[in-house]
Amino acid sequence: MKRRNKLWHNLGLKIMAVVFSILLWLVAVNINDPVERKIFRDVKVETTNTSVLTDENKLYQVPDDTDTVTVTVRASRSVLENINVSDITATADFSELSFTNTVPIRLSVNKYIDKQIEDISGSVDSMKLEVEDKKEKQFVIEIVQTGEPADGFIVGKVTTTDGNAMKISGPESVVEKVKKAVVEADVSDLTDSINITEKIRLLDAQGKEVTDSSITRSVNTSKVSITILETKTVPVSLSATGEPAAGYVATGEVSCAPETVTIAGKSSVVKDISEIVIPADELDLTGATADVTRLIDVRNYLPEGTTLTNTNGEEFNGKVAVTVKIEPLVDITREVAASRIQIQNVPEGYTVTLDEGSRVSLRLRGLQVNLDQVNVDNLAGSIDIAEWMQKTDQTELAEGSAEAEVTFTLPPGVTQTAPAKARLNIQKTAEAEGEGGE
Repeated sequence: MKRRNKLWHNLGLKIMAVVFSILLWLVAVNINDPVERKIFRDVKVETTNTSVLTDENKLYQVPDDTDTVTVTVRASRSVLENINVSDITATADFSELSFTNTVPIRLSVNKYIDKQIEDISGSVDSMKLEVEDKKEKQFVIEIVQTGEPADGFIVGKVTTTDGNAMKISGPESVVEKVKKAVVEADVSDLTDSINITEKIRLLDAQGKEVTDSSITRSVNTSKVSITILETKTVPVSLSATGEPAAGYVATGEVSCAPETVTIAGKSSVVKDISEIVIPADELDLTGATADVTRLIDVRNYLPEGTTLTNTNGEEFNGKVAVTVKIEPLVDITREVAASRIQIQNVPEGYTVTLDEGSRVSLRLRGLQVNLDQVNVDNLAGSIDIAEWMQKTDQTELAEGSAEAEVTFTLPPGVTQTAPAKARLNIQKTAEAEGEGGE
């Protein structure tokens, strides 16, 4: 009983002593381990429960750099000394999304309980979101050719070898800016076919590239095959079949427009081609009484492995216009003076002459242009007596008058329509007569 009384003896003084001790401890602590502030910059804000938006086919972006925050922690020095930026957690829970599209940012220090942290605050207290509907769009990849191959070569074909379509997705406002997807094929100075891999570029309506990182692509690059062909200019070769109507003839004048065409193909093929041959049945002159004109598609007669390209620097549709000149034959008669006719191979002992001043009628046929070249002053005829005798079965000339055919040398394209005949005067010479009298 006396011990209990001693316990409660001077109780007030004892309590004061305890309080004093605590205060003394606090003073000591504050002196040796004061409360201070520490700033942690660029703390990444982690997001949770994003499915709140994605399940509704919506996308979000974080503008104004609110996906990072500067954090200020207030605590005792001993606590702050053990805190690194990695110990700080900043969280935005999308389940707390407001109608203004903001999410509160919750801050904490992982390794300490709240009682050890006097205060924690951030430079911003919420994350701002830009929320849009998710949009998908599909494009056919277009190939844009740049540059020109070397002289004498053209681009045959440019194709994608790994598919020609792609799909993009992202915020509707961004996706709608994209109007086409292109891949560039540079053919500058090429002489051989090549395969390349190039980045696919997304372009807006003005042709400017859309590079927004919020766009997701199904593919980023495309494989492109570039075929290079050698060119060669060759003539078009023509022939005809059939005969014009009676009294008409093909003059031999054939026009073709264009006269040459430019072909393209692999060098190994093109080097052996010297012309494009149009078969004769494309130009049938049977029964023609006027010029025959045909429009012929030379593409039907190209050697295998070749194609047509522009001709004479101009776009060419592959068709040539061919005209065969048809003209009527003209009949004329010319009178040739006897002085223009030579007597040849006269047997010895005879003289053969033509009546002085006589004329031989020469009937001719041909194109007018050729007949215009016939000049009676330049025509020369001849009678071969030895040949005439053979044809008429004569072994010896008989004196008197006889008829023989005259042979004329005529200009090209002119023919005789009837034999030209002259009256011969045959006489024995005086020497021959004297010998006969003896």
